[in-house]
Amino acid sequence: MSNSITTTGTGLWRILVLDRDPQDPKWVLCTVMLTSDVRGATLDRAGRYRDWQAAAEWVAASVGRKVELAPVTDALCWHIREGGTPR
Repeated sequence: MSNSITTTGTGLWRILVLDRDPQDPKWVLCTVMLTSDVRGATLDRAGRYRDWQAAAEWVAASVGRKVELAPVTDALCWHIREGGTPR
């Protein structure tokens, strides 16, 4: 995994997610408190993830019980850099 903001520092990482569900669009503000809650992904040349099973197992182990992963509709996501310039 690269040495990036997602894997260094205190672990605090905030993102803004736009769930573009036509029936229920919404903004979601997320905060990651632990560096262990961020994990690198393996992508193929087309940019598709190749490690879904490993990621799903990591999530269940992190949560401590069985989980269902439900997709967010055509999500867009922004990393929040506090003190930065709005775009």
